[in-house]
Amino acid sequence: MRKIRVIYTGGTIGMLPSEEGYAPAPNYLQNQLQKHYPGLSVLEYTPLLDSSEMTPALWNRIAADIAADYEDYDGFVLLHGTDTMAYTAAALSYMLENLGKPVVVTGSQIPWCEPGTDALEHVAAALALAAMPDFCEVAVVFAGLCLRGNRVRKIDCDGMAAFASPNYPVLGEWSEGRWQMLGVAASLPPALGVFRLQCVADKAKVVAAKLAPGFSAEWLAASLQGLDGVVLETFGAGNAGSQPALMAALFALAEKSLVVNCTPCLMGRVKMGRYAVSGSLAAMGVLDGADMTPEAALAKLYYVQAKHLDRAEQVALFLLPIMGDRTE
Repeated sequence: MRKIRVIYTGGTIGMLPSEEGYAPAPNYLQNQLQKHYPGLSVLEYTPLLDSSEMTPALWNRIAADIAADYEDYDGFVLLHGTDTMAYTAAALSYMLENLGKPVVVTGSQIPWCEPGTDALEHVAAALALAAMPDFCEVAVVFAGLCLRGNRVRKIDCDGMAAFASPNYPVLGEWSEGRWQMLGVAASLPPALGVFRLQCVADKAKVVAAKLAPGFSAEWLAASLQGLDGVVLETFGAGNAGSQPALMAALFALAEKSLVVNCTPCLMGRVKMGRYAVSGSLAAMGVLDGADMTPEAALAKLYYVQAKHLDRAEQVALFLLPIMGDRTE
């Protein structure tokens, strides 16, 4: 038998109805899991967290808990709220360096306690994937799909198929109680180095900003001062217009910190220089986010900040594909 460690942080999956709506219920899900899977090792967080309460400091806590038990278990399942699941999965893909075991993140759209819940099937699929000895990466399991953790986006807040990896093929499909891994997107090979925990710089000043027609360039320029990193969701394939105030602010910021240009589109990639309005961003040192998700770009900025490198080394590390997070 493979030894699997379950870490339960909170989220819809273990909530119960209350007068104020669904709320975290201590010990409920842990008891249910151990009833269905006798002897299953479960670490339940206190207090349980709503997904919207997730922070980089909590990424560090989760990663540290995995690292503390790394030698004692063959795989890990993280039960997590869905709203910020993509951020956490991406962050773990960077923080768990030289990962040689499966780390599977899942949750549910409907609580375990309700009829028609997706929680039971998601847990069964996650445990099965975590027991696969040749799967060595962070993945999200949801609605019968295995998705690369740093390629995932939440695409539906109501439907059961809440997650997808629009810019990367599905790794596997769950059907009739077993996984069929798909050769079109082979999972990552086992790491050659020794496993190492790299916490993120949870105090770093990293923000995400999304441009929209009519936004105040002056306000945005003032807001970008003194930051360590910015994920800038521009227009289409990486275009940002030519407002002088914004361009001046981005130029000043890019001289000292990392500014990443990401597309807001679910599919496709940034092509800086394809249009004149994006060529100026490349010239001032704004980084090409390629086909990275904004969630992965944000998590990677926190990771890069923790390495204490000079700016040129930070740029090189960010642009380096890590755990399949971007396509060259």
